[in-house]
Amino acid sequence: MLLRRLLFIPLLLGTCLTGAGTHAGRQSVVEWLDRYAAGEFEAVAGELSATTDFGEILEQLRRDGPGWIDAAGPDAGERRELAAATFALEAARAGAWHEWKFIQRQPRMCAPNGECTQPPSVLYWKAPPLLIEWGCERLRRRDTPLRMERWWQLAALAVAQRSEDPQFLVGDPSIGGGIGSAEIVNIQDEIKHLEHTRPRFPAEMRFVLAEGIARDRVWPDDAARVYRALEDDPDVGGEATMRLGAMQVMGRSRNASTSDALARLEKAETLTRDPYVVFLARYFKGRVQERQRRTQQAEAAYRGAVAAVPHAQSATIALASLVFRDGRRSDAQRLIRDMLTADPRPADPWRGYVHADDRFWPQLITRLREEIGK
Repeated sequence: MLLRRLLFIPLLLGTCLTGAGTHAGRQSVVEWLDRYAAGEFEAVAGELSATTDFGEILEQLRRDGPGWIDAAGPDAGERRELAAATFALEAARAGAWHEWKFIQRQPRMCAPNGECTQPPSVLYWKAPPLLIEWGCERLRRRDTPLRMERWWQLAALAVAQRSEDPQFLVGDPSIGGGIGSAEIVNIQDEIKHLEHTRPRFPAEMRFVLAEGIARDRVWPDDAARVYRALEDDPDVGGEATMRLGAMQVMGRSRNASTSDALARLEKAETLTRDPYVVFLARYFKGRVQERQRRTQQAEAAYRGAVAAVPHAQSATIALASLVFRDGRRSDAQRLIRDMLTADPRPADPWRGYVHADDRFWPQLITRLREEIGK
């Protein structure tokens, strides 16, 4: 017993010292902001990607961020505002797949007579969505948006959609479903980010489209109404039409026939040059035609998808499977070999379907960094 106690003492001391060293060596957010504003974007982003304590970043930003923004005087205020908000956005994206929110189901409450009720659940936001809102609140303090705020808000939308959480954007997806559906009780803590964004940029149709995408899986009728309203929009009409057709393919749109879905997917191709949208329209069309055993049409659709985004995994595998079953094994092997050896390997639009505008993140963050670096 004495030996075990003696062994435990150095172990405890080592743990304490390690913890103390980690705390002492923790990067301060003010230092990060100084480096970020000085143009060390990639270095800071890399350090954020290796971080796990996003709650500490949020706490320091709330405490020290406003002072850092004001410290350089009014002439540099707008640039520092954008730098701090963009740093918060980079931290949110780095942490989004580590943590996002927690919904606690409350224990059942039972009366002495044996009757039990289930209280509503309670929502707790983790640091990453609150980091987005910290930046958003800072920018919204100005009655007139900063010149680059629209780009920041588009980047914020990209991060939010990457999280795959519609609640952050539009509110509780279980609202009206009752206690059994995990509906939350603390609706005053809802963020509903798009309610902050759309009034500031009423002409930006990507924010309107985001309303539909957020509702796609949980409120399909509402999503379909948004998509239909945008079908003729010159900027997002192609994607809205494709997503409406995809909902019909996946059985999430009521009273929709297969012919309606195919017509919308074919129309979507004519409304855009975006390879992401064209790929998905052709890929979904191929899935429908394959189910209908129209193998020649399905093969043509999959080949069209691969032409839009060469070597993308979903359409390449679907095409290879089709030609393999048709006895063309060497063609199937070549398709798979070329897909596996492609360098760089392309992002698959189907795998990123629910992430929507996250595909624009590289261009958006580059534009924001360039503005900060001026």
